[in-house]
Amino acid sequence: MSSKMKLDAKHILIVVGCMLLQAIPFGMAQNVQPLFIPELHSTFNFPIAEIGLIFTFGAVASSLVSPIAGKFYDKVATKTMMGIGVIICSIGLFGNAFSHELWQFIVSNAITQVGCVIFSGLGVPYLIGLWFDKHQKATALGIAFAGGSIGNFFLQPIVSNLFTNHDINQVYLICAASALIVGVLVILFMIKNRKDTVVESENVQDTASTTQLKGIGSKRTMKLPMFWVLCIGMFFVGLNIAAQSQQYANYFKSLQIDNAQIGFVGSTFAIACLLGNVGGGVIFSKFGVFKATFLAFILQILSVGSMLLLKSTGAMAFGYVWAVLYGVTVFIYMSGPAIIMQDLFGMKESSVNLGMFSIFFAIGFALGNVIFGYFVDSFGFEAAWFEVIACILIGFIIMLFSIKKIEKENYAEAVIAE
Repeated sequence: MSSKMKLDAKHILIVVGCMLLQAIPFGMAQNVQPLFIPELHSTFNFPIAEIGLIFTFGAVASSLVSPIAGKFYDKVATKTMMGIGVIICSIGLFGNAFSHELWQFIVSNAITQVGCVIFSGLGVPYLIGLWFDKHQKATALGIAFAGGSIGNFFLQPIVSNLFTNHDINQVYLICAASALIVGVLVILFMIKNRKDTVVESENVQDTASTTQLKGIGSKRTMKLPMFWVLCIGMFFVGLNIAAQSQQYANYFKSLQIDNAQIGFVGSTFAIACLLGNVGGGVIFSKFGVFKATFLAFILQILSVGSMLLLKSTGAMAFGYVWAVLYGVTVFIYMSGPAIIMQDLFGMKESSVNLGMFSIFFAIGFALGNVIFGYFVDSFGFEAAWFEVIACILIGFIIMLFSIKKIEKENYAEAVIAE
């Protein structure tokens, strides 16, 4: 038989189901949350700095739970775990609808992000990894994560308009109900457990009789020094991603660029992210982890270079160049972590490995804004962008070195009897 899996209606259903989970439940938990910041400020008089704590504690909670939840994906049915994640996420969103104190919003968002990481950050990559072989899973995962970009395109104006006729708690209630209804329906009717775990060899594909996933498992992975070196590289990448993802609007305003132009750049960025999610999956599939990571490295260096050229030349075209270059590299922090873990260490306990790997990215992302802000306040935006370039160089060089060393060991193809 061919070493490639034959795709059928079930595979398509899985991808579409994951896209819907990314579009609505994930979109409500992640993509539309910045729209609530000015409403939280005006309605409850929370200082902007304190509102930031809502998202900081959410990121910390999800990163701490991630490796713990990952252990259950090899023990509990995937569909069940993802369903639990959707329900927890929805409970958190409903909590926001009945919150009036800052601590209540902090707790509710922490619950939301824990649920989100269970069904999206861990569940979607694990499910795709089970249903698709190494030749197809990167492309399938890229398409699945593109659902978040597609959903965001529609959710942003819809949720913004809801504030016209509804107060903030009512809007939270609508978002929570939408996430729960869509999420539960998708889990029930579109997400399928993989009963015939696939183990590939050179010429044969075993299904029903095989239950052993390839890979060295989380315990052996975490005893490898190069795994931790790889994680350190992802930490520096997280520092860079935070700055580029969240500080571009502030930078444009400091250059006296009007809101309309900033909005157009934001739209260009959203379209580039959609292309990056889908195209990144294809790149991982066709060229492998090392070359895909190297491409992201080059494009992100060029994207920050565009920001510096924007200031030195005053040409707004460089703002759009940034949006395209940075947007298409979204694959390195969306589908990339899961693909890197699965391709380097195998499917066995891959969710545990991904959970630990993601903690380093989450910490880097959480600190990225603080460090960037320090450089801006102390030395100006130009120095801050050079700090970002340094993070890109350090992070990607470490990652590329680690990937090259780990690939030589072929851990992903190991079949270890317990």
